[in-house]
Amino acid sequence: MEINSPLMPPTLFPVDLQLCSLASGSSGNCYYVGSSTEGVLVDCGISARRIRKVLEEIGVGIEAVKGILITHNHIDHISSLTRLTKKHQIPVYCTEGTWKGIMRNRMTFDADPLMYRPLKTFEILQIGSLRIEAFPVSHDAHEAVGYHFRAAGRNLTIATDLGVIGDHAAHYLKNSDVMVIESNYDEFMLLNGHYPDHLKQRVHSSMGHMCNAHTAEFLAENYHAGISHILLCHLSAENNTPEHVLKTLYDTFSNKGVQIHTNTIVKALPRGSRSEVFILSGEQL
Repeated sequence: MEINSPLMPPTLFPVDLQLCSLASGSSGNCYYVGSSTEGVLVDCGISARRIRKVLEEIGVGIEAVKGILITHNHIDHISSLTRLTKKHQIPVYCTEGTWKGIMRNRMTFDADPLMYRPLKTFEILQIGSLRIEAFPVSHDAHEAVGYHFRAAGRNLTIATDLGVIGDHAAHYLKNSDVMVIESNYDEFMLLNGHYPDHLKQRVHSSMGHMCNAHTAEFLAENYHAGISHILLCHLSAENNTPEHVLKTLYDTFSNKGVQIHTNTIVKALPRGSRSEVFILSGEQL
């Protein structure tokens, strides 16, 4: 069972499609999806300075970011929006409900409105080489979404902050060879932990977060050898560990008689630091 591995250095050759998690967890969420020359951020829940620093570590300048796709308006997904829109003039794509929530938040109400680009679910958005579709997810934020990407012959879905995997999320995940999917909490740790009852109920509800067992069951039921990456995201710092996530997944696969192909990469994304760079398409020249 592989839990930790050395970070890959920045790529020194052209890459058509790559993914890097800059942060994934309740203290902040941010992902880079794109080529070695341009791409997008999914969420910006860490400081703009840290975003710039981590992008530089992987060989991508902030000027390469052509858009910020917001999943929902909780602060761990939007905290640096004001600085990124005002200083760097990066367009923001999100649903109308999410934008209204951003404008009501005391930390993001002054994000540059001229940078807002309304986004509708199921409509095709083209940013550079990325073909993007947003889809609704079940979470306690108005008009929360996940994102499906198609580029360089690959299909990638990011489904985070969802209480259940509904029909829409399931559709896009099943049609992806790269899955970034939430596995937020271990049920025993949550129910026996120090959270107050109302917070336990919120996390555990159908509008809260995904537990390890439910995520693992969905993956085991829909796994096939064409899936190249299973990247488990948004792990709780209080109610989960990478060890719990991966043990639950491998035990569930084993109990269902499902064998993971040797070419499938399975990782629990780190909470407070960046992941390795996942090269999804591109050849070394």
